[in-house]
Formats: sequence, C-alpha cells, structure tokens
Amino acid sequence: MSLRELEEALPALLGIRSAEHRLIDWEFVRRETGVVLPSDFVALAEAYPPFTVDDFLGLHIPSAGEEQYFVRGVQEGLRNLSELRDAGMSHGHPPYPEPGRLLPWGDSAEGDTSYWRTTGAEAESWTVLIASHNDDWCEYDGSLTSYLAAKARGTAPPDGLPPDFPSRMPVVEAG
Repeated sequence: MSLRELEEALPALLGIRSAEHRLIDWEFVRRETGVVLPSDFVALAEAYPPFTVDDFLGLHIPSAGEEQYFVRGVQEGLRNLSELRDAGMSHGHPPYPEPGRLLPWGDSAEGDTSYWRTTGAEAESWTVLIASHNDDWCEYDGSLTSYLAAKARGTAPPDGLPPDFPSRMPVVEAG
C-alpha cells in the first residue's frame, strides 16, 4: 500500500500534510527501540505529524527533534502490554522483543490499542493487531497504511472498534 492510496481513501489526511519533508532521526528510533519500522509507516511519518481520525483513533508518529518522546511512548505501550500478559489478559500476545511480539503504533479514545505483529524477518511483512477495550484481539493481514485505507473505505473486517468508525466523512486532525 502506498501513501498515495491511503490519501485517496482518506482525503481529509491531505489537510494536515507537512509542507516540507519531516526530517525524523530514524537511526535514533532504531537504536532506542531495536527495530527498523515498516517503510509505509516511515513514509507516513515523513509526510504527516501525529494525528487522530474522527477524534477517536490516534497514531503514534515521531516528530523531528522529539524522537525521544515517540520512543518513550513505544516503551510505555510495551510495559502496558507486559502488565496485561502478566495478568493473563494479553491472549498470549507477548511484547516486543519476545518471539511473536507486538509493537504499539496507535490507540483510541476508548482504550483500544493498535499494534504491529512483528513476526517475520522483514518489517514489510508485519501485520496489524487491534486489541479492543472489550477484549477482542483482531488481526488484519496487511500493513498499517493498508489497514487505515481499508477502515476509511469500510472494507476492513470487524476488529472490535465501533462499527461506525470511521464516519462517512472522516475528520483528520494533527495533534
């Protein structure tokens, strides 16, 4: 899935596109997290600031010069998943860097968490896993941008998020 295809599916995104290429220190992110993130996410992050869709789904995107806050957010998400696992509430999904591991990329206003399932040697093969606040754990067999495009088009399979999300005319806001 290309960034252009996501923008076609979610045209409101264009309203917050950065005028200039965002110079994110990906080497710092890799060094601190121990992972090279998928190219579709890198392209998204280099074009867009952190944003929310319909004041509901928020994406964790690094900002140039503030990559440490992105890394801290990832680490906090991993700690939260570890706590869920320790309490027997993660449905066997371990946090990164364990085998079959999950790495957070977003969350919702209702407490749902979005992850990459980091199986496979290449980040390009990672899939999306949504852990809804009502304990549904649903996998989407595709990239983050293809998942977002499918949600915007209404073609993503049920994933525990509200059935009316996103709206017919999604609002995208930086923040």
